[in-house]
Amino acid sequence: MAELVKFPRIISLAWKSTKAQKWDTKIKTAGSGKVRTMTTWKYPQYTITTEFAVLTSEEYKELMGFYSKTKGGTIPFLWLDPEDNEEKGVRLGTGAEGQWQAVRRFGDFIEPVYHVENVKLYANGAPLRAVSDKGVIKLAQGQTVAPNAVITADYTYYWQVRFSGDMTAEYIYTNVYKSKSFKLVTTR
Repeated sequence: MAELVKFPRIISLAWKSTKAQKWDTKIKTAGSGKVRTMTTWKYPQYTITTEFAVLTSEEYKELMGFYSKTKGGTIPFLWLDPEDNEEKGVRLGTGAEGQWQAVRRFGDFIEPVYHVENVKLYANGAPLRAVSDKGVIKLAQGQTVAPNAVITADYTYYWQVRFSGDMTAEYIYTNVYKSKSFKLVTTR
């Protein structure tokens, strides 16, 4: 699979977004009224709805160009959500495992993330050199850790998404644009 591209870093004067969580839930109701439910998904699908309130002419062109480059919703890409993009002090396991999957926490619910940067790995609180590849964090060459050491990490993560629907921008003043709301849907 080709390397995923990152959404452009557009610094907007105003920002807002919402997230909707979806599970492929099947519901069956018996004649007695008893309800049975199930899902075949291990993790939810998120729909992020967002917009840029103010875009410069250059940011407008960059945004529209990126939408064209990803052919609308055809090609997935990496989204650095401005409000939801990091874990600090997340416990990943013990030293005996040798490699650890990066995760995102929502309360007690934990799900894997596959695109991380700025990884800082710790064994019992002591920093270690580490590398990561597709969300799997490993010790850097020459680093060792005790098998019973508690492994924690800090990192920035990206959401793997695709566009859902059209991208519309509005010209509001000389060299000032804004985007209409647009949707991003997570992919696996």
